[in-house]
Amino acid sequence: PWSGIRTLSLTFVASADEAPRKLPQKSPAEPKEESVSLVVRYGTNQISAQSVEVPRQRVEVVSIPESDAEAYAAFLKQNPAVLSVEPNYPVSNPRMPSPPITIAPGVTSAQSISNAPNDPAFIDQYAWQPPTQQYPGVHDILEAAKKSPEKRKVRIGVTDSGFHQVSDLVFDGGYNFSTIDGPGLDFYTPQIDPSCTDSHGTAVAGIIAATTNNFEGVAGIVDAELYAARVMSCGTGLLNDLATGIYWLSGQATGSAPTLSSPVDIINVSMGAPAPSCPSYLQDAIDYAASKGILIVAAAGNESLDVSNYTPANCEKVITVGSVGRNGTTSNFSNYGDGIDVAALGELVRTLNGDGEESYWFGTSFAAPNVAGVAGILKQQAPGLSSEQTVVRIKESVRYPEIFDTGTFRGGILDANNLVTRFQAELEEAHPRFKPALAAQERCHRSAYQNTSPDPSQLPGLFELEADDNLLETSDDYFAVFEYPDSQMIGDAKLMTATRESTFLVKQLSTDNHYVFDICQQDGSACKYGRSIALSTDIKSVASSVCDM
Repeated sequence: PWSGIRTLSLTFVASADEAPRKLPQKSPAEPKEESVSLVVRYGTNQISAQSVEVPRQRVEVVSIPESDAEAYAAFLKQNPAVLSVEPNYPVSNPRMPSPPITIAPGVTSAQSISNAPNDPAFIDQYAWQPPTQQYPGVHDILEAAKKSPEKRKVRIGVTDSGFHQVSDLVFDGGYNFSTIDGPGLDFYTPQIDPSCTDSHGTAVAGIIAATTNNFEGVAGIVDAELYAARVMSCGTGLLNDLATGIYWLSGQATGSAPTLSSPVDIINVSMGAPAPSCPSYLQDAIDYAASKGILIVAAAGNESLDVSNYTPANCEKVITVGSVGRNGTTSNFSNYGDGIDVAALGELVRTLNGDGEESYWFGTSFAAPNVAGVAGILKQQAPGLSSEQTVVRIKESVRYPEIFDTGTFRGGILDANNLVTRFQAELEEAHPRFKPALAAQERCHRSAYQNTSPDPSQLPGLFELEADDNLLETSDDYFAVFEYPDSQMIGDAKLMTATRESTFLVKQLSTDNHYVFDICQQDGSACKYGRSIALSTDIKSVASSVCDM
């Protein structure tokens, strides 16, 4: 079973948690034999191995001659502390169906857009344009961006290689997790191997978060804090390094890498390995990220094969992206099948190369960041949405143009404008009526309030909410109100009250804090709208209508 699963280096031995295992050495006189890399997962005595909320389980990576791999794996599995022994699959960027094309901005533009960003190549960023009968495969990103208020910068991670330092793209942090040429703080390609011309990671990141409205290059879909997890060397690597990069982007302490101050919101993975199923060590990393609310966007691959044979596209808790052209037809290179959750533009995708030049790229690698960037627009508006909630909304808002082949992809074509419009309609429908409990002037003088209130001075801070009973769809649904100060993120908001009563009171509201409403479980978890329904933009002005007690 290990045949063909070879390491890229015969000498590679690495361990995440302990010193490398010493293996028997062949005689120097013997010819060198191909090696196999194995990932060995161990249990822990301190914390349940079933919990995804725990730090990473102990993982050891060993290199073993191919002829010994099967026997050695069987030997390791006899140890009750060993959870699994699996191949450390070679991973790479999907093969490029066509090389990048560098063309001056505006040369091949199909249409112009009013009120567009001033970046010179924006006119050729087709994914931003509204769909037409001729070009139904685009995503209407500009309209979505205009409609979505930015509540905060999203944090987006890119796992890849080929990162270059170009003026139109700013990384807020990065680390090299490749066990081929790392680890280390240097993650830009020229810092490590000046002869490598790979700029795949730069092109992917440019689609998502190139600087917009700076009269330079291309426009990034979303204003983001961008983090580079370099998990390959010049486009090739090992799958366990991807798992390590995902853990790091999820905010976990990982070896000598500086721990992120907080997890990212979205991770783009435009790479993969031929594998019949998702290895447990990679699924563990993805599960851990999902437990932090992180959405992982995976490229389907460019082999024209069923996506079920390509990992991480076949892992659970990822959104897998196939490629279409502007005309809405399936790209002839794209992997296909029921595992495709959404289709996005993967042909003539305008972004940056390693020299910072505007160029066109082809492949599911560049369809995936269109989805990651659009998910970022939604996350700007509703940062508390879980990864599952984000995926559901993306999948519910897709389009199926007449020419689209539903037999090739299960999911339809990404529609950014529809996604944002539908979500804003949800928020409007769910927004409760919110007013001071004693808003009517005549109520201030009723003796009942004076006689029954232990502290009449608190009455101006008493507010009444009236919500729609129909919003409580299950017995686990509660109307919930949260509070958070300016110094905190909305994800850290404190639950003030949770009730199934459609009309209820909230007291002690402060002008120094923010308040949001949602439909959640009783403990304030699993909120349907990501805590994005603001009760008031200015509590002070609302409170001023209350009579002076």
